[in-house]
Amino acid sequence: MTGGYRLAGELGFDTFGTACGLAVVVGALSVIAPTFDALTATLVALALAGWASLHRRGAVPLPSWPGSSVVYGVSFGLLGAAAVVFLDPPAPFVPWRSLVLGLGVLPLWSAERSRSCLRVRQERR
Repeated sequence: MTGGYRLAGELGFDTFGTACGLAVVVGALSVIAPTFDALTATLVALALAGWASLHRRGAVPLPSWPGSSVVYGVSFGLLGAAAVVFLDPPAPFVPWRSLVLGLGVLPLWSAERSRSCLRVRQERR
């Protein structure tokens, strides 16, 4: 009960990574079935809540490696641009808006994944 937080659950996955992956898959499905638009937006919101939860409870310290603020700034900027396309899409992007939103979380996921891999490599040394 006194141990620290674990990054992954009992089955080896975390909320953030799972929600990111499912947002991309459901976003791709929404091109065929537009009723998945709301589910894609919900999964992106869950991914952001999972990311914030990891950082808030201290399981993952805030980034401190060189260039991290630029990487996270670009990641959130791309996610914001994807959200704008989702909420007010130009005419050619209407069928693709959920896919764009789902793909918008991938830069943030990639930044977290590369940072966690960097941390694991440093711990092994």
